Amino acid sequence: MTHPSSVPTFVSPIAPNDTLSVTIPVDIDIALDDKLGREFADELNQWLSDRGRKTHSVGVVLKNPEKSKHLETATMRVNNYWIDFVNLRAEEYTSDSRIPDLMRIGTAEEDAFRRDLTINSLFYNINDGVVEDMTGRGLDDLRKGIVATPLPPLTTLLDDPLRVLRSVRFAARLRFGMAESLREAAADSRVKAALAQKVSRERVGSEVDLMLKSRDPVGAMRLLINLGLIDTVFLLPEDEVNGEVSFEGVYEKGLNLLATAHDHLCDCKANPPMWCESKRALESGAVNGVGQDQTRVLMEDEDARRLLWYAAFLKPIRDRTISIDEDVELETKKKPRKAKRSIILKLLVDELKRPLRDAEAVEKIMRAADGFTKLVSSGGDVSALSVLLSGAHVVHESKAPEGVNGSNIICTMDHRILDPDTEDDPVWKHCMEFRLGCADILRKIGPLWRAAIILSLCEQMANGKNSEIEYMIEGDVVYEAQEEITSGILANYDAFAAAIMHLGLIGIWNQEPLVNGDEIKKSVLPNIPKGPVFREVMDKQTEWMITHPGGTKENLINHLREEFPDYV
Repeated sequence: MTHPSSVPTFVSPIAPNDTLSVTIPVDIDIALDDKLGREFADELNQWLSDRGRKTHSVGVVLKNPEKSKHLETATMRVNNYWIDFVNLRAEEYTSDSRIPDLMRIGTAEEDAFRRDLTINSLFYNINDGVVEDMTGRGLDDLRKGIVATPLPPLTTLLDDPLRVLRSVRFAARLRFGMAESLREAAADSRVKAALAQKVSRERVGSEVDLMLKSRDPVGAMRLLINLGLIDTVFLLPEDEVNGEVSFEGVYEKGLNLLATAHDHLCDCKANPPMWCESKRALESGAVNGVGQDQTRVLMEDEDARRLLWYAAFLKPIRDRTISIDEDVELETKKKPRKAKRSIILKLLVDELKRPLRDAEAVEKIMRAADGFTKLVSSGGDVSALSVLLSGAHVVHESKAPEGVNGSNIICTMDHRILDPDTEDDPVWKHCMEFRLGCADILRKIGPLWRAAIILSLCEQMANGKNSEIEYMIEGDVVYEAQEEITSGILANYDAFAAAIMHLGLIGIWNQEPLVNGDEIKKSVLPNIPKGPVFREVMDKQTEWMITHPGGTKENLINHLREEFPDYV
């Protein structure tokens, strides 16, 4: 039997930010030049078995032209790594498909030149312990920070148009520049047409998702716009494009909002305000019994950031259609759910094939951002200052202090403990009205509330850049005025978010009713009729619990009976 190590093998391809930097890969491709992957994997297991070492189960991805698999691949999990054993390959394409028409076992050189990018065509020879650059350009492009193709770029992109999106993604992921010849080819109308014709929408959506997960989502979206690919990638539903709304400039506006949000989050990471601190988030979440999984700050939550980037970039599209979408929803209340869907759901689910839960989360962030904007602009910023200046707090204590109603939720103001059931101080009541207004939004958005506040804040910052200082001429004066506007907006929102934390609102979306529905029907309001009035009663309970944090069940029941005396 051939010893596995005697077969010339390569780690292929080397991801530029894996082997050559500190990032550790989770999967490894082993390229073979003289036998099939399954054959090599079986020999490897035999070699391990002969030496009394643990063997590993082998999975095989068979030949499947529909899935771009013309040669089988063997895969096994070793420790924390998934390892694929696959042949070196050579490919030939037809004009109407991005899937190779012919794929055969090839040489290392042929395999390298079939790759999408020079930086992805590097091999690590595990026999000799050296990196091999078969194209002669991969290492140089890596040093220069350039994304380029091994073969002429127009040919490469027309063979497989998905490569144009991969080029954009790698440029964003590594923060590399794009070779001028590649930029010219990517902007070619034939590439745009081939992208629309040859590449499935699932693959397009997957690449967009990876772009927004990258280190530079702003750079990725900017490249799509500058290369003229944005309309092909973010394909708006035909019925929307042919409607009465103009979408001119929405992507440029979305890029500006995305850049503002991204820059602000970078600033928050360097100098986090108190509402972006993990410890304070946990303390506030304790009031409603939520832990770290629902109090993670955006800097620690990659998935929430990804959803925020979607929401920021696509928000201008929703804003252009919001009144129409609301009218449609009113007109189609009795129609199937699909008839009610907004343009955001249509774009993300139908066109980009993203999961429905992601699309709904993105739209929730947009709606909550609008809610926060309305609340702040209608006096919520002043109410937030009132909360902070009065020292109003709602906190959770493991042991309730003496004189309190037995609840572990403690309300304080001006360093004194309050009884939430009876406190009638006007300032406290104002703070509780503010708590109620915030809770209405938070209960709908849940753990993504920080993303919504960031989006609301950044919309105001982006709008501030384009207004209020147009009459000024001198550059320095404009800059100083802009800085003053931005500082004011930041101060308002930091106070607003801090007040949410002070009032123990994190996790309010998990608050359970003190009195359940059966108890209300049987003993609290035994004469309550069936129908919508029951929902009204439950809403009144929720409202009372929010404005009386830590209040007793007995007082809640008395309140409900006073509100609905006819049903007692």
